[in-house]
Amino acid sequence: MKHEHHFGSATSWHSGCYATLVSRRDDQTMSEKNNNSRADRDMYLGLSDYIRAEVNGIVDEFAEFARDHLPSAKRLTPTELRDTAADLLRHVADDMESRQSEAERSGKSRGDSPQNSPPLTDDARSHARDRLAASFSMTELMSEFRALRANVLRRWRDANVGDPATAVEEVVRFDEAIDQALTESIAWYASQTDRSRELMSGMIAHDLRNPLGAIVMSAHYLLRSDSISGPEMKAAGRILSSATTMEKLVGDLLDFTQVRMGGNLGMTPVNTSLREICTNAVEELRAFHPDRTIDVDVRDSIDGYWDRNRLHQVISNLIANALGHGAADSPVTVSAATEGACMRLDVHNLGDPIPAESLSDIFDPLKRLPRTGPHPRPSTGGVGLGLFIVKEVAQAHGGSVTVASSREAGTTFTVRLPRTPSAGGAAAELISHERIAAACMCVYGTRRPGRERRSGRS
Repeated sequence: MKHEHHFGSATSWHSGCYATLVSRRDDQTMSEKNNNSRADRDMYLGLSDYIRAEVNGIVDEFAEFARDHLPSAKRLTPTELRDTAADLLRHVADDMESRQSEAERSGKSRGDSPQNSPPLTDDARSHARDRLAASFSMTELMSEFRALRANVLRRWRDANVGDPATAVEEVVRFDEAIDQALTESIAWYASQTDRSRELMSGMIAHDLRNPLGAIVMSAHYLLRSDSISGPEMKAAGRILSSATTMEKLVGDLLDFTQVRMGGNLGMTPVNTSLREICTNAVEELRAFHPDRTIDVDVRDSIDGYWDRNRLHQVISNLIANALGHGAADSPVTVSAATEGACMRLDVHNLGDPIPAESLSDIFDPLKRLPRTGPHPRPSTGGVGLGLFIVKEVAQAHGGSVTVASSREAGTTFTVRLPRTPSAGGAAAELISHERIAAACMCVYGTRRPGRERRSGRS
């Protein structure tokens, strides 16, 4: 028994020694692993830190790409090419390290959180501002961001300093920041170029009014004169007709420019008769279209508080639209009646119906109805603003305009306006040359590109 007891004690002793040795070996192995892990981590460099460390090399390569591939970049000095890109990259790195919840990142990826990183947003808009001033195209602006993204990721990959455990997440955060900057740059660039085009259109239209007015007055003088007859009289009539059409186009373009610049159409509501306005508008269009039939069905005076000129414009535009798109052998009918506290104006024509896919955006600016059918007539010379102006005038009066179209019933545009002043209709003065010049100065830094203001010009 003693022997057995001695053997058992020896076994326990050996087991304890082995366990101690194994524990010491495991501790040493774990320590070596920890040391190796710390060494590995010291070898890694996160993408945001890499961007800060290598920003000069990145923007140098970016500037070289721009000079070699983007024609507009040749207008900028190397410093101008580098500056905004360097600041942009630094703020991209800051954004990558900022604490953002999954909901915030999701909103950012959809463009719902443009102000989550004000420095990045400001840099993106500043970059777009510099590029617009250097006459970069939208394509060139987008190419810069594409090159910057590819340059950063390629250099970080080739440096082989990324931690495989976090590399994918870092690239995702980098792409989110670059996409936000790209979106803000494009949005700012597009808004400014659109505004510039609208300003230029408004200025051209405004400056055309005076010479067109002189042509119209001269044509009227010739038609009343006894010194011409026969072919000369017909020529003067054609001059008057064409100049009047151009006056209408210029007026529509000015209205369009004013609305797109955030203004309201000029309104001067007075107590007036709808029947009188309808009669005048129809008589004018009958004179210009002697081969067409325009019927009027307005039995009562239908008095209301409206802008006479604007309501005349609405009726003229709707009749002209019906003449241009309706069947040539059927009449255009203009009717009006009271409808409670409102008046209702209908302009109807037969002919090919408006395609169903065009009904939703028919009142949008610069939209022209497709000319379908077996015998489409030539264009009426419009630029797609007539129905847009109708909608804007109706809304400025606190009213509305709708359309219904089918092959059996024809096409009917219906305008409803309150007969008394509406809070929805805001009066505003028409756009002036000085307002356009002031806005142009904000965009171009001068009154007008390539043109000095002439003294004595209104």
